[in-house]
Amino acid sequence: MPPLQPKIEELTVYRTARSEGDYQILLVHGALDRAAGLIRVARRLRPHQVVRYDRRGYGRSENATPTTSFSQQVDDLNAVVGDRPTVVFGHSYGGVIALASATQGNPALKAVATFEAPRAWEDWWPAPPPKDTDPADAAEHFLRRVIGDERWDGLPELVRKRRRAEGPLMVEELQAQSERRYDARAINIPLVVGVGEQSGAHAQRAASCTAEEAQRSRLVTIAGAGHAAPTTHPDAIADLVRHAITDAEITNQ
Repeated sequence: MPPLQPKIEELTVYRTARSEGDYQILLVHGALDRAAGLIRVARRLRPHQVVRYDRRGYGRSENATPTTSFSQQVDDLNAVVGDRPTVVFGHSYGGVIALASATQGNPALKAVATFEAPRAWEDWWPAPPPKDTDPADAAEHFLRRVIGDERWDGLPELVRKRRRAEGPLMVEELQAQSERRYDARAINIPLVVGVGEQSGAHAQRAASCTAEEAQRSRLVTIAGAGHAAPTTHPDAIADLVRHAITDAEITNQ
C-alpha cells in the first residue's frame, strides 16, 4: 500500500511515487466503497503516479466534516488534483463527481474515464430508496446486488456492520443525483465511458447516452463484467484508464 500523504481538506490520500513529466492518475471510488476498493486497479497502472483518496464518510476519511452539498464533492476532487495535469477515473458515483469537475472546466483535467456513472436525473433511471426505507437495509440490499449474497454473507460481521452504517450516506448520495450533475456535451477533453457486459439495461443506456453526447469519446464494454468490475476485472479497468491517457497524449501533442 502506498504511504499515507498529508491530509487534503481532511481527506486521507494515498499517492505512489511521482513520475516526472507524466500525467497524475486519480482514481475516485463510488458509494459504499473506499480508496482500497481501487487498489487492484492502481497496481496495474504503475509506473504512473496513482492517487486515491477516501471520500468523506468512507474509510479513513469517515471522521471528516460531512458534505453539505454535491459541490463539496467536486471541490474535494479538485483539491486532490491540485494543478498537476491529471487523468481521472471515477467508478459509479465517483464517475459522477469526475464528470462534474470536467463539465465545470477544471483546467488540470486532461481526460476522464468512467465506469457506470449513473444518470439518475433521467426519468428512466430507477428512483432512489423511498424515504421510509431503513438506510442500513438499503445499503445491504445494494451490496448484495453488486457482490452477491454469498460474498456478502462471507464478510466479517464487523465489515457488514460498517457497510450498513454507511447506508445514510449512500442514500444521501443517491438523492443528490436526482438533479443533473454533469453534461458530457460541455466536456471538451477526451472521455472514455466504460460499462460491464453483465450490467443491466439502465447502465447500458446511461453509458451509451453519455458517450453519444460527448465531443470526444469512446464507449468500451468490458466482457463478463458487472458493476463491481474494479474488483473483478481490474486489468480491464486499467485499460480504460490507459485509453484515456493515450487520448490525452494525442490531444495535447
